[in-house]
Amino acid sequence: MNKKLKFTSPMVAILLLALGFGLTLNAQDKVISQEELPQGATEFIQTHFADQKVLQVTKDVDFLIKTEYEILLSDGFQLEFDSKGNWKDVDGNNKVIPTGFVPESLMDYVADNFPTEKVKGISKKSSGYELELSNKLELEFDSNGAFKRIDD
Repeated sequence: MNKKLKFTSPMVAILLLALGFGLTLNAQDKVISQEELPQGATEFIQTHFADQKVLQVTKDVDFLIKTEYEILLSDGFQLEFDSKGNWKDVDGNNKVIPTGFVPESLMDYVADNFPTEKVKGISKKSSGYELELSNKLELEFDSNGAFKRIDD
């Protein structure tokens, strides 16, 4: 039984429409007001970046499942939060970032091993943390804050 599947013009059109609709659901970036941020994100900004003005807030929805918020501050810093308002990434864009929210074990490691360097960015992932230093080194730590390696 070797049957070939035939596509008619209406079938192709429907498939293309479905594909196009699926792609629009894939990633939807929408500029929103600061008031629409989750409370945790708002509190984080007020605590660690109170002297900065929020220039833009973008809500990024992927596949209607994962929501993230991206914030651009007046000093050029970029912040990223998950759907619950937990920070995921703080990028100083080559400027020193505040570190009050960085786990103490990470800061202790930097102080002990790179005492003259400053933190210019941090990312939190399920596998741990990645810290960018002013000397351009990237330090990787596990989720418990233990040093893993240098990724330069």
